[in-house]
Amino acid sequence: MAKMPPTQKDRLLQLALDCQSAFAGWIDPAGIPFAPELREMCTQNSCGQYGTSWMGPPAIGPVEDLMENVRTFSDGLVIQTVHQLEDSFDYPGMMEARAEHQNVFFNVLAAIRNELPTGTTLLALDAGCCHLCGDCAYPDELCRRPGEAISSIEAYGIVVNRMLEACGLQYNNGQNTVSYVGLILFKEPC
Repeated sequence: MAKMPPTQKDRLLQLALDCQSAFAGWIDPAGIPFAPELREMCTQNSCGQYGTSWMGPPAIGPVEDLMENVRTFSDGLVIQTVHQLEDSFDYPGMMEARAEHQNVFFNVLAAIRNELPTGTTLLALDAGCCHLCGDCAYPDELCRRPGEAISSIEAYGIVVNRMLEACGLQYNNGQNTVSYVGLILFKEPC
């Protein structure tokens, strides 16, 4: 599997920062830390969206299959946004920060798609379940935006804090802040 050239990696990392990511770093997908038991949080409906989205469990399939798929990619770009809160209980601030993160993530993703050679395969994973349609068509109709819909990092069994450590980033970015993380995986054309 061909790795991305360092100059291209530098350019894409800078692109992520230019699109307002607070931090960004590279990770080898083979070194992404997994904990399949994270999926149990999904099954227990911790986020309130289990069984409501084509991009979440159970629709996305067994976590073991997803983990195996991640390992088929050659490079991974981790992006992180950091947002100031009034205090650690500022739930409305956290939801506003999540929306801001999502905008940054989609801007990074669009900019990267414009930079990559034709045939490059991407897998984009973000914080939380897909919210593109507001009200997902699952399970009655097919996904309305299959080329844009994004699954959750955690639904793939990825341990976010250990992934951040592996690429030199911090999980906690200061008192009264919330950080959100996205991951874009790359597979170069043959």
